[in-house]
Amino acid sequence: MNADIQALLALENERQQALVAGDRRRLAPLLADDLLHIHSTGMAHSKDAFLEHVVKMGGFVAIERPTPEIRLLGNIAIISGETCNVVRLLSDGTEQVRHGYSTLVLRRTPQGWQIVLSQMTPFAA
Repeated sequence: MNADIQALLALENERQQALVAGDRRRLAPLLADDLLHIHSTGMAHSKDAFLEHVVKMGGFVAIERPTPEIRLLGNIAIISGETCNVVRLLSDGTEQVRHGYSTLVLRRTPQGWQIVLSQMTPFAA
């Protein structure tokens, strides 16, 4: 397995752990300053707004993702695949399952790979 693929898989693992922990400090360096995060509900967040949202909801309850597909395009990488997230609703704290197809677009920087776009498209009910 090439070094870029290993680094991207490690980043994805770290991202999932940080999201479940609700750990802004661990998550922030993985996200580019110009991040666009699009939730499965269609809500869109910048980096700061997304980090605040994750902390407010107390992190994800769980994230299940089989080994994703990774495509390398020079200094851009695409990580995609099926994902099942269990989240807490901000409105009342109840847990809800979000099952869909997620895509991350990452850019290679001098500090390493960073996510510039994160989107989850829900599967039809």
